[in-house]
Amino acid sequence: MDAKVRKHLYRFIACLVIIALCAIMANVFEHGFGRVAIKKVKIDDGTGNMLAGKLYIPKWASVADKAPAVLNLHGYQNDKDVQAPFSIELARRGFVVLAVDAVGHGDSEGGLQSAQLGVPPYAAGTEAGYDYLKTLDYVDAANLGVMGHSMGAIDSLIIGFIRPDHKALNFQCGVAGAPAPALKNVLLTQAKYDEFALFREGELLVPPLKDHPARLAAFGLTTTVEWDTTYGSFDDGSARRAALVNMEHHFLPLTNKAVAEAVDWMNQSLMGGEQDEHWIKPTRQIFLVKELFGLGTLLITIFSLIPLTSLLLKTKFFAPVDQPMPSRYAAKRGTWWIFATINALIGGITYPILTQYTGLSDKIQGIIPWMKLQVGNGLFLWFAVNAIICTILFCVWYFTSAKKQGINLYDMGVTYDVEKSKMDWGILGKTVLLAVVLFAYMYILEGLSQWILGQEFRFAWPFMRQFSSFRRVGYFFWYIIPVLAFFLINGGLFLYGQARQKAFASGAKTQWIWWLKILYAGLAGLLLVWLIQYIPWIVFGKGAGFELMGLPQFSALWPLMLLVYIPEFSILLFMTTWFYRKTGKIYLGALMVSILAVWFLTAGTIIAQ
Repeated sequence: MDAKVRKHLYRFIACLVIIALCAIMANVFEHGFGRVAIKKVKIDDGTGNMLAGKLYIPKWASVADKAPAVLNLHGYQNDKDVQAPFSIELARRGFVVLAVDAVGHGDSEGGLQSAQLGVPPYAAGTEAGYDYLKTLDYVDAANLGVMGHSMGAIDSLIIGFIRPDHKALNFQCGVAGAPAPALKNVLLTQAKYDEFALFREGELLVPPLKDHPARLAAFGLTTTVEWDTTYGSFDDGSARRAALVNMEHHFLPLTNKAVAEAVDWMNQSLMGGEQDEHWIKPTRQIFLVKELFGLGTLLITIFSLIPLTSLLLKTKFFAPVDQPMPSRYAAKRGTWWIFATINALIGGITYPILTQYTGLSDKIQGIIPWMKLQVGNGLFLWFAVNAIICTILFCVWYFTSAKKQGINLYDMGVTYDVEKSKMDWGILGKTVLLAVVLFAYMYILEGLSQWILGQEFRFAWPFMRQFSSFRRVGYFFWYIIPVLAFFLINGGLFLYGQARQKAFASGAKTQWIWWLKILYAGLAGLLLVWLIQYIPWIVFGKGAGFELMGLPQFSALWPLMLLVYIPEFSILLFMTTWFYRKTGKIYLGALMVSILAVWFLTAGTIIAQ
């Protein structure tokens, strides 16, 4: 065996071993080192849709020793496993916990009726989960609680109204609710930097809300609602508490304080504060270790594509895909920075405008009814418009400056013949097939982990997971069209053609310097949007930047999503750089990162009705 092949093989095997170990350890921590049994359930929501649920059962819960139970609800664009921190920590301490996917999310059927959110009695089908818990013979049906984050907080509020036998509620990044006896024992866990004005009573800042009339009314008080202070009595359901967490909206479930507050509240409400031999101090938590192992499976799977691709390119069939990088052209240093800055600014300017216009709305659905991914629609338009803008700018440059310099499409990483600039369709076909093989490898590997260990490859968000329906597979093929166009043009022709950098003597040096500069060209504009939103808020304590500027329509969801997109695209751009350097062409990188991005988008996130 060739020494290089052996090296790639060893690295690939090492990746597989690490992935397996991370998935096993994630499983161990999720089960609380054997304290908790986990089973998947299907629940009819009463309208014909089957909801997917994950049931966490303390090993000691039985018919003779019934346990209190908690329904755990996720937020918009998320799924049941986003709430795993609460599920794990509650179950370890003796609560039966049911985390369900709302309709149109995760593995559940149906579509979310966005217009009905927050309008009783619509709770996205999740009230069926509450009723299901009451049927379990090891559950103490007289002691049930409901909790949820964001949209899940709204659903929890509605369930509180329509299921008056509840004993406890925890609204995480939600509204304050109503006084007893309508809602019993309410814990409001509030993010200090909540992006959604709805959850801060329309005010710029959260901390001053302790004196807000709406909060006083909801808590049934006439004096200041001090943070982290419990009012009322658990016995009559009038207990109220507002916990302030130094975090933004999306990542609140990953904080020790939010989880500890929930655990303690459910203990006080559903167990009368009793702490038996199974009790664990609320701040002693293990969920984050499980999340980090999940992150390990995700990252190592992506980076394992490097040795696997290297191995496949050594085979006789795929060897022609391994082409040398074009070397006749590289943008001059000053020119490169101009190109990169223009590209970054275009992305930053168009992002809040295009995503806000089409995301979380019915504008695109009104034109193209089968486009049901509302958040995906915002990205769909952003990718498509930016690809068009970049194509126009590239054509202007190519047919003026480039032609005068003798630059052709081979130099842009497009064609395969250096002189005739001729396409080789056979090699291109093998490139597409290679991308399919690489995706199949990731999908099967994740599927085995999900099937054997119940572990998706993820961190705090649905990333690598199995498609739960043919409907989602169809969305994958539809939404990949503008994403692939974007990465072929903006992430291909532009980054490795028009704005190609000079190569260095060392391959490693070339990879890292190119990638760091590409981060500027590709993500600096998006980072600027994020800074405009958060710096005035977090650093100066003034409030969300776009709201201070009188542009609240650009606030809330879309700057929040950059907390996911910027790290995600940073990794994807690293991979496009490696694939281009390996194949000398823009195709394999564009195909692979498009597949990854759309897989993440379509496999588990929201489908609208």
